Amino acid sequence: MKSPLVTALTIVVVIDALGWALGVLPVLKYALTHRSLPTVGGIRLLSGPIEALGIETVIVTGIVFVVVSALKLLAAYWLWQARLDGAILEIILLGLSAVFWYAFALPFGPIGGVVQVVLLALVWNSLS
Repeated sequence: MKSPLVTALTIVVVIDALGWALGVLPVLKYALTHRSLPTVGGIRLLSGPIEALGIETVIVTGIVFVVVSALKLLAAYWLWQARLDGAILEIILLGLSAVFWYAFALPFGPIGGVVQVVLLALVWNSLS
């Protein structure tokens, strides 16, 4: 029987993966079309230290972030099956995601990351 914590972790990872992947794509489309980042409610989306390197760098880095986020769906699938390799993949992807959270100045990334790390620690021994 699957642990409720494994289920919770899987759900959090899926929400994280889809949230970033689907949330970043429209911003990248706008950036590609208009050669600038969109502003919503006075907040410039995906602006951060990476922006100093130019809009092309932001777009390419954003695409890589979408791929990293999409790979979290594979980790979630493996976690759903209570596989240890899902946890290991998720830890790797969280480390990679942290680079993007900083590069794009994404304040909610670390919050979700901490939740995932805590849940990973709690379920680690129940994975095989």
